[in-house]
Amino acid sequence: MNTRLAAILAMLAGLASAAAIAAPGEYWEVTTRMEMPGMPFAMPPTTQKVCIPKGGENDPEKTSGDKSCKMSDVKTVGNKTTWKMRCDRDGEVMTGSGEQTTSAGGYKGKMKFSGKSDGRDMNMSSEFSGKRLGGSCDSEEQVKKIKSQVCDTSAYKNTAEWISASSLILQPGAACAEQRKQFCDAVKKDAPRDAQTYSSLNQHEQHMLGGVSIVRECKLDMAATTRSICKTLDEKNYRQLSAHCPAEAKTFRENQRRRDCEGRSYTAETRAADFKKCMSGRDDDSSDDNDEPDEMPAPRKPGKSPSSEALEGAKKLKGMFGL
Repeated sequence: MNTRLAAILAMLAGLASAAAIAAPGEYWEVTTRMEMPGMPFAMPPTTQKVCIPKGGENDPEKTSGDKSCKMSDVKTVGNKTTWKMRCDRDGEVMTGSGEQTTSAGGYKGKMKFSGKSDGRDMNMSSEFSGKRLGGSCDSEEQVKKIKSQVCDTSAYKNTAEWISASSLILQPGAACAEQRKQFCDAVKKDAPRDAQTYSSLNQHEQHMLGGVSIVRECKLDMAATTRSICKTLDEKNYRQLSAHCPAEAKTFRENQRRRDCEGRSYTAETRAADFKKCMSGRDDDSSDDNDEPDEMPAPRKPGKSPSSEALEGAKKLKGMFGL
């Protein structure tokens, strides 16, 4: 995980606990650990010093609530509170349950959710805890501070990296919603001409990270974008684009093989036969005649494949809680 993304996740955890009504508060140390089956790595726990309104630690609707989620069956017995939740984001419904135990100096709990996103089953669980640090603070000021950090785009090197934070921009009520036009314009500009941006976009759409489709929300013509990016296929971006541009990749392989074969030395007597054999990819005389060249491997100096750090962007249910 890159340091920028790790910092975002830590601040998001803090924003969740701070996003209650503005009120005199006190400082807490909040730790959150999230798990989602199918992810290629375990997300590390995030710990953040946050300002929570006094008494807010006893109310899960304040520490875990979101206007798109409704709690029901909230029951408190002693120091333990349990609840059920239903979250509806643009017609995609997730249901779940949670429980929280509060003590004099802290609280801890867990939540589980399940549902579907674009027809795919989704499940997530999280564990959270808070430890009172004390000291007076302004909860509204804390929210503004965290939001300014989360929405800071200066650390993104390019549009490909910015895509990892798309749920913070495109989700209903997202923290950085004011960046929507700027973000969509950047994607529309770079995806048709930059292989890294195109690959990050495709990976995002495949996994639907954050539960939001960039193509749909930005009204992007993906077919036209693919046609444009395929025209740029070369030795540097072959690995990133070959799966999306089969015709262009085949032509590239054939041209690459032809250059290699034309650069070899042949005897005058067997030049034509040897060249034909080289083009077909056969190395010995026992091979039968076949004019169709086999697919050659990827170029010898391909560009680096796109990193998977976008996988660590805000997850479906993280966005559903305004995280």
